[in-house]
Amino acid sequence: MAISKTRAKSIFGTNDEGGVAWPYGVAPQTPKPRDWSPEKYQEHLADREAAQQLAFDWALKHGLKRTDKGCCPMWLQQDRNSRCGGGGRDCARFGMRTRDCDWIDHAAVWTFDRKPAAITSAPYEIHPGHREELDRWVKEDPRLAVTYGGTGWYGNNTFQVILWRTDRVKVITPA
Repeated sequence: MAISKTRAKSIFGTNDEGGVAWPYGVAPQTPKPRDWSPEKYQEHLADREAAQQLAFDWALKHGLKRTDKGCCPMWLQQDRNSRCGGGGRDCARFGMRTRDCDWIDHAAVWTFDRKPAAITSAPYEIHPGHREELDRWVKEDPRLAVTYGGTGWYGNNTFQVILWRTDRVKVITPA
């Protein structure tokens, strides 16, 4: 069953062309790459449609909406949906805590009731250092929880990592 574009836009927002603002890697490549056969492109489109359905069903199940304002666990700790307070310098993704850069790969950030609720990521690997950094966030802020598992909807043999606020969404399961 095809996803309603109106319903998808209510969860993922609208891109510059007026379409659904799918998380990075979930939207199909357009136009078709020149070196792809029509069959390979159709396979790609079917794969991205399945990824869109997976992301849509997951967000709907947890009552989440994607936002473009979040970036890192510092954003997640805020009580309003705005850029993290460090102005980028102290941002855990783009600033000081560089180990976050590796696990925050192919990320999407999510709100619940218009407040920061979750960060999903689809890294190619989860290293012990990534787990240590995620565990450090959870130890620093008892409202945070983390889970790993499943296949990231980005595809390409990625995992799904979810860091979320348990005071906003009690339980989040991987897609």
